[in-house]
Amino acid sequence: MKKIILVVLVAVLSVQISVAQETELKDSPVDFTVSLKSNHLWRGLVITDKPMFSVQTIFTLNESKTFTAGFWGGMAISNESDGTHYKEIDYYVQFAKNGFSIGLWDLFNTRGLVNPDIWDYDKETSRHLLDLRTSYNFGEKFPLTLEADVLLFGSVDSQNTNGDFEQRYSTYVQVAYPLVQDSKVDLNAFVGAGFSFNGDTHLYGDGEQNFDIVNVGITASKILKVSTLRIPVEATTMWNPSTKIARIQFAIKLF
Repeated sequence: MKKIILVVLVAVLSVQISVAQETELKDSPVDFTVSLKSNHLWRGLVITDKPMFSVQTIFTLNESKTFTAGFWGGMAISNESDGTHYKEIDYYVQFAKNGFSIGLWDLFNTRGLVNPDIWDYDKETSRHLLDLRTSYNFGEKFPLTLEADVLLFGSVDSQNTNGDFEQRYSTYVQVAYPLVQDSKVDLNAFVGAGFSFNGDTHLYGDGEQNFDIVNVGITASKILKVSTLRIPVEATTMWNPSTKIARIQFAIKLF
């Protein structure tokens, strides 16, 4: 009898604990992800050739989850060859619905700054970049994605014209299309170009032309299965025809 009572008590406790856990775990308007990359590539640029971690915190601002905001941060594991260290923190707000998205990002890369000032928004000295990002995906029947991003502010994208600093409004446009999807290994191809609205050159090329193809490549992706875990991994091969560089990147989304 005692054994029966003990078994019943254990069963009841297990059910109560399970119910309690299910009750406590509610949907949260906050989430975050952590990724590890062999290097950091951005629009055909090599931001760092060192392995790096990135962390993104996402806040859902409405019930339909169309408005989000958050932070993205990245940091290299070791110093660059010139002794500097890559660290970055970004802030963003974004709207996304029915394949269309538009967002405003504040990018702050502190590499090479001795005393980085997070509050410096002077147009002649600020290392912040305000980046207006838009994209549109045509849907499952024709899964083409168009992207157009414009830099609105920042000394990194400015030019000195007769003693006055002016924005070049460097713009990045990209077309991406999945060559293989819903398979064990998916494959996505992309082609990106850069140009300037207000200058002879732009941020993404070799600094000699106002229009360049700057980012051509493919990304292979799959889900790595480790016990009960499902870990997304990617391998990207990228060429920048303008700057005549090429890179391979491995990326893993830890959670």
